[in-house]
Amino acid sequence: MLEVRLKKQYAGFMLNVRFQARDEVMALLGASGAGKTMTLKCIAGLVKPDAGYIALDGRVLFDSERHIDIAPQERDVGLLFQNYALFPNMTVRQNLLCGLMHVTARAKRNHEVERLLTMFCLQGLADRLPSQLSGGQQQRVALARCLARKPKLLLLDEPFAALDSHLRWQLEQQLLDTLAAFEGTTLYVTHDREETRRLCQRVCVMRGGTALPVMDMHRWYHTPDTRSAALLAGFENVGTARWVTSGYADIPQWGTTWPCAKADVTGVAFRAENACLSAIQKDLAIRCRILRSSEQETICAPLGQMNTLLRALPDSRFAAGDEVWLCVRPENAIWLGREE
Repeated sequence: MLEVRLKKQYAGFMLNVRFQARDEVMALLGASGAGKTMTLKCIAGLVKPDAGYIALDGRVLFDSERHIDIAPQERDVGLLFQNYALFPNMTVRQNLLCGLMHVTARAKRNHEVERLLTMFCLQGLADRLPSQLSGGQQQRVALARCLARKPKLLLLDEPFAALDSHLRWQLEQQLLDTLAAFEGTTLYVTHDREETRRLCQRVCVMRGGTALPVMDMHRWYHTPDTRSAALLAGFENVGTARWVTSGYADIPQWGTTWPCAKADVTGVAFRAENACLSAIQKDLAIRCRILRSSEQETICAPLGQMNTLLRALPDSRFAAGDEVWLCVRPENAIWLGREE
């Protein structure tokens, strides 16, 4: 169990984070600049929080009130950076030996290196320098070095960011096996929602330096609570809403009013795959003009709101310039609350 409560002011930005993670893979998901990497650095001990508390499996790693600040190398934490941070003047074998230096007896280190080389399909590369490796090979070496320390906590900072999509998929499959065998907590930093769905069990959305309440994967993806969570979950259509009378909410961007039972509503969202075009008004509807259409989707604008774009499923009955109703079934409209 990882428990994190921390505050850190830097460069005009306040990081204010509070969450718990079990023995699981939990995503820290947010846009660039949300504070995800800084959170990992604070947990790893590379950056000292201004205030807070960090504990791993009951062992306190940082406590500002009790003046506890365990050194990074003594925290049982493995951190994998986006750029892998391999020692450029050391071979693969030497990089792995660095990871084993303080956790494995000298007599057993070479055997452990061979085990890691085999586990991560690095046989034949032991004497190469990082500059002689592909991006995927460097990523595997860096992950092997992290695990060589036998950490209780893995911190993965967008480990596939520098790789092309095909290689990402291949390495993701290997990582799934690695994480399934890892007996500890993993925090996985990303802004890729599909990667999050495939690799993680729960999600902590970060926005402007603040960690929102942790959600399980199904709830985050299908029924997000806030605008930022909905955008990160991939809802293509997100509008501002205001509760106006009993049972209704005004959505000015879309030029419509929809039935709504949520008095504290601040927004509404629906997916393009759940929006269809119709010549008649039905369900929850928005009067639109079609701007363009493709085999994948139709782009519309609410009448009188030409700067607002909505996305829906394509329909060969309609063409660009047509006025249509964009219709959404009530159960597919997600009402959003205030950001915490």
